[in-house]
Amino acid sequence: MEFFGGGYGLERFLTRCLYPSLGSVPVCWCAMVFFIKEEGWHFSFLLCGFLPPVAAYLGFRGKREIRTGTAAAAAALALATLPLTFVPASLEMS
Repeated sequence: MEFFGGGYGLERFLTRCLYPSLGSVPVCWCAMVFFIKEEGWHFSFLLCGFLPPVAAYLGFRGKREIRTGTAAAAAALALATLPLTFVPASLEMS
């Protein structure tokens, strides 16, 4: 089955959902450590430590079991982790 004019569209989609979810783990953990050193501890930083491994797990399972919804949820969760972390932290500061 071809999507968007190229072969292996489903495999490409699953891979493109997997890589950001796996890459978000070290990025979010480093951001969490940096902001704890700069701003101090906020409870919303727990989201930055918990959500990226969940997204990576969902991305891996979505690719392995060929579930597009799970893979898309993993990519969305990986991209939404930092805003979900920093909005409550900024409300906590004020």
